[in-house]
Amino acid sequence: MVIIFAGIFLLLLFTLQRGLYRRWWNRGVSVKLEFEEEMVREGEEVKLLEIVENRKRLPLPSLKVKFQCSRQLEFPQGETGSVTDKYYRNDLFSIRPYQRITRSHQIHCRKRGYYGIYHIDLVGADLFFSEEMVESISADTVLYVLPKALAAQKISPALKQVCGEVTARRYELADPFTHRGIREYEPYDEVKAINWKATAKTGELKVNVKDHTAVSSVRIFMNLDDRGVLRQEELLEMGICICAHLTEELLYQGIRVSIFANAGDCVSGQCLEMEEITDASGMDEVLKSLARLDVESPMDKFEDCFKERLFAKGESIFTVFISPDQHDDFQEMVVRYRAEAGEDFVWICPVKKAEDQKAEACLADRTVFLLEEPDE
Repeated sequence: MVIIFAGIFLLLLFTLQRGLYRRWWNRGVSVKLEFEEEMVREGEEVKLLEIVENRKRLPLPSLKVKFQCSRQLEFPQGETGSVTDKYYRNDLFSIRPYQRITRSHQIHCRKRGYYGIYHIDLVGADLFFSEEMVESISADTVLYVLPKALAAQKISPALKQVCGEVTARRYELADPFTHRGIREYEPYDEVKAINWKATAKTGELKVNVKDHTAVSSVRIFMNLDDRGVLRQEELLEMGICICAHLTEELLYQGIRVSIFANAGDCVSGQCLEMEEITDASGMDEVLKSLARLDVESPMDKFEDCFKERLFAKGESIFTVFISPDQHDDFQEMVVRYRAEAGEDFVWICPVKKAEDQKAEACLADRTVFLLEEPDE
């Protein structure tokens, strides 16, 4: 008789707990994934925090947390995950009532890019593990892996060429914000140039002498179209790194920078167009935009994207081309640009080895070849 009552009790307990878990297992359960930093450099490591919380009296003897991310984010070996086209993660938790568990995963960022985790699957079980209950929740966890920093000796030739050209060239226009001194009034001087305070002191008309301004704006055009038989992704990535380094250096010198690239943004799908970045405070946005560049998808021909902008008449601005592409049509475009713009440009061309330098003779003095160096 005792056995019968015990069996009935266990059956009632089983039925009751299964009903409770079916209805309440996911109530008060939250799972959050967040990177400790929003931006890291390629090759660096970052921590991913996995925070699971159970805010109710019902314990969860088994809770599986499943998510997927890019295989370029490398988790430590031996952890519960598998790699195919993506990295698939499956973590198991056992959570008491009103408990929070935080796990930290050290991730190696193998490649520049924009990586997100947007969905999390939760799989719960009752006390007897008789069935599994599934729920999908949304996540908004993103990480910017920025272009890696280049060694000083690798980028130095390009920096010397560009920065030297920019600081040496001066426009004929006077800078309205800087004064070089005061001189005697001449008949061709404008009335607004008169320094009335100096005039009153000396009793003779004096005018302010404006200083000439150095080149204050640089445009960087990146051609990331890979048309070779063999992919040269390393050179494209090197070009993006050069752009990041050069932009930072120019902004540090107080020079405005605009950046254009024919590669699409992996979020918006649009070609990169950032105009008139004025100071170093905008560098984070530059790096984020460079991280989102998609060099693997098909892209438009460089001249088709920027012909009107590149050849538009107007104020003379120094232009930097960054392109590993040395095909004839690209070089012909640069030759046409030289014919119209004169010497106000430099072409930076990343190459794998010295034998790959193929610039036209008329562009030799305007071209800087940068050799790729194998990673150590």
